[in-house]
Amino acid sequence: MTVTADSAVGAALDPTVVRRWLGILHGDSPGHVHVCSTDDWTGRLFGDLDAATRYVTYLDEQGREGIYLRITTLRTDRQIGGRGGAADSAALPALWADLDLAGPGHAEQDLPPDEQAGRQVIAATGLPEPTIWVHSGGGLYPIWLLTEPHPVTADNLDQAKALARGWQRIIEHAAASMGWRYGRGVGDLARVLRIPGTVNRKAGLARPCRIIGATPHRYTVHQLQAALDSAMQRIAPPEPTTPALSPFVGGPTGGRPDGGLHPGEDFNQRADWSQILVPAGWREHYRSDDITYWTRPGKPTGTSASTNALGTDRLYVHTTSAAPLEGQESYSKFGAYAALHFGGDYKAAARALGQQGFGSGLPDPATEQTAMLRDLVGYLNQPGPVPAPATPAVNQAAAPARTPPRIWTPEVDVTNPAVAADWLREEAGRGKLAGLFRRVDAIVHTPSEGEDGYVPLTDVETNHDGPAQVRPVNDSSLASRITYTYGCFRWTKKGEEDIPVQALFPRPAARTAIDVPDMLPNLRTLRGVIHTPIVRPDGSLLEAPGYDPATGLLHLPEPGLIVPRVPETPTGSDVRDAVKLLLEMIDGFPFVNEHYRANYLGMLLTPLLRSLTPPPYKLHAIEAHQPGSGKTLLANLARHIHGGVFRAELPEDDAELRKQITAILSITTGPVVVLDNVSGALKSSTLAGLLTTDLWDDRPLGSTSWTRSTNDRIWTVTGNNISIGGDLPRRTIRTVIDPGQPNPELRTGFAIENLEIWVKERRGELLHALLTLVRAWVAAGKPLPAERASDSYARWIRTVEGILTTAGIDGQFDHVSTQVEVGTDDDEWAVFLAAVHKGYKDRSWTAKELLGDIDTGNLIAPGLIAADALPDELAAKAAKHPKGPVGIAKSLGRWLNNREGRWAGGLAVRCVGKDREGIKQWQIRANVGGGRP
Repeated sequence: MTVTADSAVGAALDPTVVRRWLGILHGDSPGHVHVCSTDDWTGRLFGDLDAATRYVTYLDEQGREGIYLRITTLRTDRQIGGRGGAADSAALPALWADLDLAGPGHAEQDLPPDEQAGRQVIAATGLPEPTIWVHSGGGLYPIWLLTEPHPVTADNLDQAKALARGWQRIIEHAAASMGWRYGRGVGDLARVLRIPGTVNRKAGLARPCRIIGATPHRYTVHQLQAALDSAMQRIAPPEPTTPALSPFVGGPTGGRPDGGLHPGEDFNQRADWSQILVPAGWREHYRSDDITYWTRPGKPTGTSASTNALGTDRLYVHTTSAAPLEGQESYSKFGAYAALHFGGDYKAAARALGQQGFGSGLPDPATEQTAMLRDLVGYLNQPGPVPAPATPAVNQAAAPARTPPRIWTPEVDVTNPAVAADWLREEAGRGKLAGLFRRVDAIVHTPSEGEDGYVPLTDVETNHDGPAQVRPVNDSSLASRITYTYGCFRWTKKGEEDIPVQALFPRPAARTAIDVPDMLPNLRTLRGVIHTPIVRPDGSLLEAPGYDPATGLLHLPEPGLIVPRVPETPTGSDVRDAVKLLLEMIDGFPFVNEHYRANYLGMLLTPLLRSLTPPPYKLHAIEAHQPGSGKTLLANLARHIHGGVFRAELPEDDAELRKQITAILSITTGPVVVLDNVSGALKSSTLAGLLTTDLWDDRPLGSTSWTRSTNDRIWTVTGNNISIGGDLPRRTIRTVIDPGQPNPELRTGFAIENLEIWVKERRGELLHALLTLVRAWVAAGKPLPAERASDSYARWIRTVEGILTTAGIDGQFDHVSTQVEVGTDDDEWAVFLAAVHKGYKDRSWTAKELLGDIDTGNLIAPGLIAADALPDELAAKAAKHPKGPVGIAKSLGRWLNNREGRWAGGLAVRCVGKDREGIKQWQIRANVGGGRP
């Protein structure tokens, strides 16, 4: 059965939705359905879903505060009063959560504040994606539907109860790790939830309970149990061996080699968590049954860690701001004691505890060390491959990177650099080095791709370079990473025995791998990094985080970004809603015409098309006639939606520009690059070359080798009256806005106040809208308009135009009227305007009339405008034309169209209408006010 999401339309009962929900949850379930309400929790049983729907209608007419449905059906072989207990369950159709959100009816201060935060809680659990999302009017119900209802019997009742309870504990833990409460008491099999289609009248308000999202995913009981076990394993890994007096692991049970009890082991058994945490400044925040939640030093309130999660006597640290404790790490009591009070020195911590009476006394250190070395040598010399030592598991669902082992244990033999290089050849790109990739002809590293795949970020700094997640690797950084990730050792003689000693991974071995990335068989090719869903070449959406073998792209979603699922075949209503949202965002910008608006929307779509229509792309020039018009804001909206890089200005020197381009392409990953406040003439051979290639080569200063990067960015410049020259005009798409008044920054009455905040808050919705337009085009058969050019940009331009046309958006992408025919600078333009104004004053004129008044040296009838007033490019055309200046009327007309409203020397040209033959008439306007034009 396919489930579709409903939208709330007022707060009134919708019996159709109610009946649909009863069918979704219990349509195939054996047993009775139980419906109840506030003030009547006894409720009624129904064997017919239509009768149950009529009863819901009756309860709504009574104005009940809430109307509820039991999650499990009730058995028919016994008399049941009310909703019964867990043992009365007949079938379990789904697992669920009941997330309260802050607001009316929920006075708690530490609840998730909104729907997005509630979704983040579920995402942080590592549990599978819910089948359905229900908004109860005051909270969220994520529902995981089973492929078929699971019969509940006396034999499996305890397992079903444990599954439901464990599911809630995982969600409680995830909420606490984000500083929010979740009441896990909603996990009983007799739980009732509000019914979609009814009205939540709690706290005197009327809010609809409605379905807000759905997916096709359904699960078996075994799949959900496996998911729960995996989530619990991440939170509560197996108890590691406790390090005590030596960096080596002792006996197989964690005790001392001499059979005595280490102080650390004794401390784990006898100490109380308050004895460890309170002296270090931690405070108990609250308790929930057997779990205690703690607040770190310096934090006023909220949860920073928990103890005894899932019944383990361990400390789990949620925050990354609890140094010296590490975020998303699990600690035994002794481990936490050593980290908090001895800087992680287990030896010193064990010695201090031994002096306090813990353990069975300390043996002679020399005797213990000799015994441990003997055991370790025997371990390493055993036949067959050396198994990897057990280390504490890390919560891969929440940790931003793999945490190096706390205790050094020999793993990689680096005695011979050649052998180490051979080991690295096989290990690079897999295991603990899964974050290494080959990008073009270099090796790079990303901390968000771990041994088990994608590792979600928990935080990202706000900066001007976007979500940079990829860093080039050199021999030094690679050797250091291996040293801290693996236990590197070399053999040395101690008496008559060879013993392992800790060692650094040799740089020559790392350099060998760096020099020949093509010879590393497990190194995956990285063609690009994305932070939002994009469209694959076949039109499908790349939405899953992590590496996508089909495209070679690495999808690293930013923390908190939730993009609603895009339908495979959007309806006409879906497309209209998407267009409406996008036009609402840019409604306050005075685009000169609909073609310029289409240019902006087309460039806004382009980051999603990088795999479908590969780069290069034209330069996006966002222009205005004067400061304060909103061009930087318009550029930043694209950066906020897609992620990107911001630079306050374009370097004037080409050498400096090359350095900036290389740095941006090598280190940053956001697709939109904004170079703000370009002034004067924009002529750059470096920039022109960048816009015609998908690969960028450069030799960094001080280096003898060339670097190569993929140029998959949308390069954007902003400026007032930008004069685009050189080879850039045909490589530029322009978006021009014109408020049509002096001092436009003083405008008020915008449709959306605080637009940047609005866009950031609705980023997921805006991405959903853009992707909907693309999917609608794909579903329509990918129609393309007639070909207008045959250069390297043609396929991209036709694709964007096809998407906009399919969506019904007015204007043509890269229309000829928006193109720059030739380039000039402001000085030439100012001279031309001054000469025309001197000759015509305030009189209007046509391009042909003006060219007829050019002074060509006729002494009898001298012209009003000097010939040298024409800009150089137009003057050259006039000189070559057999009719002289009057023969270039079309060229001058295009010039005037492209420069209408551009101020220079206090003058600007404006179209004032058309003559009887339909020819445009122009007029020179002067800035008579003396202020900023």
